[in-house]
Parts: sequence; C-alpha cells; structure tokens
Amino acid sequence: MRVVHLVESLGGGVLSSVLTMVDATPDIEHHLLTWPRRDHADTGDERGVFDSTGALPRRPLAAARALRSEVDDLAPDVLHAHSSYAGMLARGIELDVDVLYSPHCFAFERRDIGAAPRAGIRRVERALVGRTAVLVACSPHEAVLARDLGHRRVVTVPNRALHVPDERARFAAPLRVVTVGRISAQKDWRHLLAAKRSFDHAGAWPAQWEWLGGGDAGAEAELREGGIAVSGWLPREEVVRRLASAQVYVHTAAWEGAPVSVIEAASVGLPIVARRIPTLESLSVPGLASSPEDIALRVAGLHDPSQWSAEQQSSLAFAADHSVSAQRRRLGTAYQHTPAAALILS
Repeated sequence: MRVVHLVESLGGGVLSSVLTMVDATPDIEHHLLTWPRRDHADTGDERGVFDSTGALPRRPLAAARALRSEVDDLAPDVLHAHSSYAGMLARGIELDVDVLYSPHCFAFERRDIGAAPRAGIRRVERALVGRTAVLVACSPHEAVLARDLGHRRVVTVPNRALHVPDERARFAAPLRVVTVGRISAQKDWRHLLAAKRSFDHAGAWPAQWEWLGGGDAGAEAELREGGIAVSGWLPREEVVRRLASAQVYVHTAAWEGAPVSVIEAASVGLPIVARRIPTLESLSVPGLASSPEDIALRVAGLHDPSQWSAEQQSSLAFAADHSVSAQRRRLGTAYQHTPAAALILS
C-alpha cells in the first residue's frame, strides 16, 4: 500500500504525529509532501523514513497543479492530508485518489478569531464532508465534532511518543517547570505567564521555568521578562533530554488536537499540569486545572515528593495508553476505510 502525506510544515506536533504513523506501519510505503504556506521552523525531524519527499509551491493555484501532478506520478492508494489548509487543498480539487483528512484540531476551535470567521470555517468544513473518504480524528472530542459536521466514516487514531525514551524524570528541588511548542496564541503563552505570576505571588517555593521552543519575538521577550527562559527551537532529541531533566510539564494551550508534547512528557514520567480544555478532557490527560491560579496551586503541590511520585505514576499510565499497537490497528482501519468501520470514537 502507498500513502502520500500532505503537511504544512517541517516542524512541530503535526509532523511528529505523522512520523509516529510511519513508524507504526512499516509495511506501508509512505511519501511526504509539504505545502509551506508561511515560514515555519524546521526542527530537524527525521525525514529519511519517507520513501520520497517533495514540496509544493506556496501559491494555492500552483500548489493545486503540483499536487495533482504528484498524485498522478506517485499513484498512491490514499492521500492523507494533515491540518486545515492542507485538508482544504486536497479536498478542494479533483484528484484520482481517496483523501483522508486529519484536522489535528479543527480551525473553528480557534479562540484568536471572532465568531463570524469561525462560523465560516465550519461552513467550509461541512461543505467538504462529501469529499472526505475518512476523517482521521486525534481525540474522541475531535471525533464528536467530525460527526456533528456530517462525517460518517470517522476513525480515532491515538497520537503517541515516537520513541519511548530510556530517561526517567526524577524529583529534585527547586522544581524545573517546562512546556513545549510554538510560542503563539494557540499555546496561550499569556496563560502560562499568569500561572507563573500566581505561583510567584504565593512565594512558598522557588522554581525554574522554561519554554522549549520559539515563536513570536514579542511574546518571547515578554516571557523572558516574566522570568520564563526561552530555549528557541531544538532538535527532538534535545527536547526529550530536557523533558527528562525537568520535574513538571505545564501545558496551557487554549485549543488543541492531541498534543504529542504532552504524551512525550508523560512518557519520561513528568507530572503533568494542563489547562482544562475539551480535547484534553476527552483524552483523560492527568493533572487538569481550570485557571492560571489552579495551575500554580498544582505546581506548588508537586514540591511534596510523595505527591510528585503519585503524579509521575499517573503520567506513565497515561503514556502507556497511547501505544504503537493501538495506533497501528486504527490506522489500518482508516486506510482500508471499510464501511463496517463507520465510526470509532475512542
């Protein structure tokens, strides 16, 4: 079987998710196409695992022509489009191939745009339902949203850590508190700053805070001014190493798909403190907190070694639920897209 993956960048969580899919299905021939609509950080993720790689032009019409040509040349059994714009491109033109679509968080869940744009995005998504062979959801929450749009072939494929590391986080004081990702409205760096301010205001214990990643220059400056170090973009191996040397993973995103960074942090045994949002609730992520103040309280509670150890076990159990075998089984269902597998929510 031959699958072509269409992604929008060569870094970040979406490519991490694709790499786990490739790793889980070594019997499938995987090809990678990138549509770089805007500048993205290339985090150096391994692309040698793909049978071929290519890039589409940035302009939509040229990208559409190039995608049609690539599909004709590669003759895949399936085109798997990842994220909103790639999904619109792949499903908005006539292609002689079944198109699977992974939103990795529907764009109408964004909270940095108004109600009218979100409603418009929802209408576009609904209009493209009939051009989608299978909707590949990354969480039960996303599967429910897909069903509400009108999709009837929905398969939930769990994300996971690409490689389960040998490293294990250990308790130490002062706590090192880390988060991972692009510094953006979606990751809501202001929420993290508010949590740190609340933590500092309590004044009970010192802690070191670091954002592993990069993004908006102004936001980076505000984070540093607020006492949160910013590493800039790092190779994946270095991210995992820094996760394993930390004591707490904090996740403050305002909207999400199924963040690989949370699973990677859990896989090294880091206690998780995460903002309570629908997708993380549907995934049963441990350590959910409803406000910056609640996040600060949870982080402070992890200064107790016994509490820290208990939360580490919760993280390891959560990571174990996101296994390669489950991912392989669900991908097989999605790529075969048989009518009998019409809807899988979890």
